[in-house]
Amino acid sequence: MSPVFDNVRNSWYIHIEIIRCVVMGVTMHHENARVFMALCDAARIRVLELLRGGEKCAADLLERTGIGQSTLSHHMKILVESGIVTARKAGKWTYYSLCESGGRYAAGLLRLLTSTDETIKKRIPHLNNKNEPRRPSSMKPFTIVVDTGCDLPAAYIREHGIEVLPIPFTLNEKEYKDGYWGEISEKDFYNALRNGGVAKTSQINPNAYVEVFTEYAKQDREALFIILSGGLSACYQSALIALEDVQGTYPDCRLYPVDSIGATSINAILAMLAVRKRGEGLSAAETAAWLEERKQYIFGLFTVDDLMYLHRGGRLSTLSAIGGAILGVKPILNIGSEGKLALKDKARGRKASMELLVSQMKRSVSPDTVLDTVFINHTDCEEDARRLAEMVKAAFNVRQLNIIMISPVIGAHVGPGTLAILFEADMSRDEYEAKFYGGK
Repeated sequence: MSPVFDNVRNSWYIHIEIIRCVVMGVTMHHENARVFMALCDAARIRVLELLRGGEKCAADLLERTGIGQSTLSHHMKILVESGIVTARKAGKWTYYSLCESGGRYAAGLLRLLTSTDETIKKRIPHLNNKNEPRRPSSMKPFTIVVDTGCDLPAAYIREHGIEVLPIPFTLNEKEYKDGYWGEISEKDFYNALRNGGVAKTSQINPNAYVEVFTEYAKQDREALFIILSGGLSACYQSALIALEDVQGTYPDCRLYPVDSIGATSINAILAMLAVRKRGEGLSAAETAAWLEERKQYIFGLFTVDDLMYLHRGGRLSTLSAIGGAILGVKPILNIGSEGKLALKDKARGRKASMELLVSQMKRSVSPDTVLDTVFINHTDCEEDARRLAEMVKAAFNVRQLNIIMISPVIGAHVGPGTLAILFEADMSRDEYEAKFYGGK
């Protein structure tokens, strides 16, 4: 074997740890750190004080701060990237103003990061009061709300009156809500990626949650919110910040955000379980408390087909991506007990990666178990998804098996060719980790 090939192979194994670090939530921590970086400079504090008086042109800021143009540009880039300041171009000048939602997020983030787990739990009704009385049968059933990261079939959403909050994303700098609104189909989205399109996602900001929560509180509606994993996105942080804000005005509001510690149809399974519990007469608070326990048993196993998408997202070096492609290496990942992606294994070739997904599923599901619902999700590789579905049906007793194309909100991060199995296991994620990997 040539030295060049050896170097490529060694680089791949070294950079496996880079993938592990990034998918475990480092990127989100970096995003949060930007907020505080914006406040750690006297010149930027001066700019923020000036912007309190309203929108300012860059020329005005140059004159009033007395700093050079290149230095001002550097400071404004940091402030805009933090989300605390917004910018708009008009002619040859840029105009800056404070962003209300960015400021709200920064203030709430500081409260969350400086609060103990017990303090945070006290702010979340269903974690603080698990003994809330059962909802009387005459009371109107509560509303179940998901976001577009859940990959729940549209027909099921309509049938059970589930409401959906959009997580925005951009494709080639054009903003979309998601396929639920028909703005772009999943297939068109993945074709655009194959043709070199660039997609980015963002969170639901606190202001958006404040608007939604306030509307529910005004109408005295009881609602359960199943939110994309706090280990993968800042949406849950935004929801907690917004809930604390709304509780100040509506202290008796009955709104219950649940961190799904999952993505794609892990969230769909949680929503289906919530529908079942609602039908049994449980309140939103009781259902939320039950989901907090049950969510540890909802598993997600994934494999990606094209390592270059991890590279484009900053998750893998060019050499490692090329090396992985040469070797035909397919990483196998799952979502752990804290809702973060973790690299668990690797396979050589597509067929081997699918067999390994089923093999890992067998570890957590007894042969005698009857699985109510299993999702086989994919990013525009339906033929492979159908083959994987047949492998799952041959190995397990499944009542309902759904094949779903993953929404752009999730697919933007993995690219076309990703396969996933989502299901209820016989053991918790912690038990699985302890049994097969010696811990988390």
